[in-house]
Amino acid sequence: MVSIIIPTYNRSHVIENALQSILKQTYSNWECVIVDDGSIDNTLPVLKKYTEKDARFKVLSRSSDITKGASSCRNIGLFFSKGDYIIFLDSDDYLMETCLENRVLEFERNRDKDFLVFPMAIKKKGEIIDYKIPESESYLNDFLNYKLHWQTMCPIWKKEFIQNLKGFKASYPRLNDPELMIRALLVPNVKFKVFTKANYDTVYNMNVINWVALKDKYYQSLILFIPEVSQSLEEVNKTDLKKYLSRYLKVWFRDFMFPSQLNLVKQNNTLINLFYKHQIISIFKKFKLKGLLFVHNVFYYLKRKLKDLIINLT
Repeated sequence: MVSIIIPTYNRSHVIENALQSILKQTYSNWECVIVDDGSIDNTLPVLKKYTEKDARFKVLSRSSDITKGASSCRNIGLFFSKGDYIIFLDSDDYLMETCLENRVLEFERNRDKDFLVFPMAIKKKGEIIDYKIPESESYLNDFLNYKLHWQTMCPIWKKEFIQNLKGFKASYPRLNDPELMIRALLVPNVKFKVFTKANYDTVYNMNVINWVALKDKYYQSLILFIPEVSQSLEEVNKTDLKKYLSRYLKVWFRDFMFPSQLNLVKQNNTLINLFYKHQIISIFKKFKLKGLLFVHNVFYYLKRKLKDLIINLT
């Protein structure tokens, strides 16, 4: 049996597409565990319609004493599930008709593997883009280096393996996927296979992201992610790989360094110190970054003052 786990929150307008894609599967030995995160829209009535139609759909609700969020809901579904294999699916994504059939078939051919990874397509502005997972000498190094080649639904896991990992880190507002994959790839003697040449069997719905709204979530995630991943690398004597994590700091500056936001000074300094503390960046890089940020902040402070002065004069 394959257990498909879907976290949901106020998704009545999109979740039926995901559920219909499960009903259309050519492989029938599945259960779908949907975990609601406290929806206040029409999500629960929609889900009830599916549980009445097909007993393979099961609906759970996150209790109020458990941390809110998709990761908590995924973990609830994971430890409730009855399947031999686990797939995580988000409520706005969907499976191609032969997804389960092909994945189970490949597991029959690769019984020694802990998880398998399959390509997905990306749906962007109504267009389907076929994304192939590239060949890599080290997918661990790639995930440490913010090269995130696949999304939540691309792996199919042996239940025992993913449960031994204890699922997702519920405390992370973001970076849940790469953190889980890094943890999985660090398991001693882990066995997995990535199907780089296969056709896509899932579709990821790429929504427009409000990067400004994500700033605090990404910051809070880095505060947790960097120490924990660093410790994991130390525990398996892979401290030499810490250097790759510097890319996560680069992504912070790339996506969240807005010229008008001088209130990032404290967050920037905290992150630079954090990456230095865990020996991800050198002392030279630490002071170079702080110097550049100081110049950046002074420049935009003076620019804003000049703009205010011109406005007042006019």
